[in-house]
Amino acid sequence: MKSKLSDSQNKLWTLAQQINDCWHKGNPSELSHFFHEEVVFNSPDFVHQIKGKDNCVQTYFDFLDNSEVLLYNTNNPKVELFDSTGIIAYDFEMKYEQNDKVHHEIGTDILVFQKTENSWKVIWRGLSNLKNKTKK
Repeated sequence: MKSKLSDSQNKLWTLAQQINDCWHKGNPSELSHFFHEEVVFNSPDFVHQIKGKDNCVQTYFDFLDNSEVLLYNTNNPKVELFDSTGIIAYDFEMKYEQNDKVHHEIGTDILVFQKTENSWKVIWRGLSNLKNKTKK
């Protein structure tokens, strides 16, 4: 199926896919290149936040230290560009094993990027429509 994204939108979507490849393929140390120093991650209920690049990158290390990713897929990207701001929302499906249980999550990942100098950096991340089905 032919992409409906413009070249500029495709470049930002490719960047989001590179971020996902870093963490789910087990190389989270590369993530710091993609995040703004003051990036904010929101919990799925938007009650809690993690602030700062180092703290946000650490969440990936913590997850991978305690989990084995069995499946990770993304689809249906929506990419909007506004001067120096880019917003991406995409659906994801993930299965992972953690503490002898298999978790199956589906939802929407939302990333907000800011263009600084000649590069895009994630400044905000949130999850929406998150559903988790855990099996022993």
